[in-house]
Amino acid sequence: MKIPVMLNSSKVILDAKPSESLLEVLRRQGLLSVKEGCTKGRCGSCTVLLDDRPVPSCVIPVGIVRNASIETLEFFLLTKEGEDITAGFKQAGVTTCGFCNSTRIFSTYELLKKVYRPTMEELEELADSIKCNCIDKKTFINGVIYATAIKHEREGRRNATV
Repeated sequence: MKIPVMLNSSKVILDAKPSESLLEVLRRQGLLSVKEGCTKGRCGSCTVLLDDRPVPSCVIPVGIVRNASIETLEFFLLTKEGEDITAGFKQAGVTTCGFCNSTRIFSTYELLKKVYRPTMEELEELADSIKCNCIDKKTFINGVIYATAIKHEREGRRNATV
């Protein structure tokens, strides 16, 4: 089946069986940031942005993504938002195992889209939602705090109280 999508800001036609997972199809496209982990949608290693929302690609049948926008970590890291998050993580000393990169980065992106300045409760909830234990909770939370400050600086909202 031919499935038109926007993949990393390029219009492409995916050739796949509708029941195949989005994970399988993206891996065939050579997108290696989409990792195979639990294949049950729990571990987060296969997370992608589907219509600007983080989803586990292992449980998404490719047949339902017709005309959707899909972003993988390779592409997202080149965006301003991706650069903000990676700079914040670097400043905090966040180093990961590699399997949780997409879920940590895309979950942070989703939080920062919704909330101008996350509360400690929101930050702890975010950290607790990620199943990988390759980094301690405090370091991850600090990375999100730094990413928030970098985003505000880039947007010229450094001293805003909204």
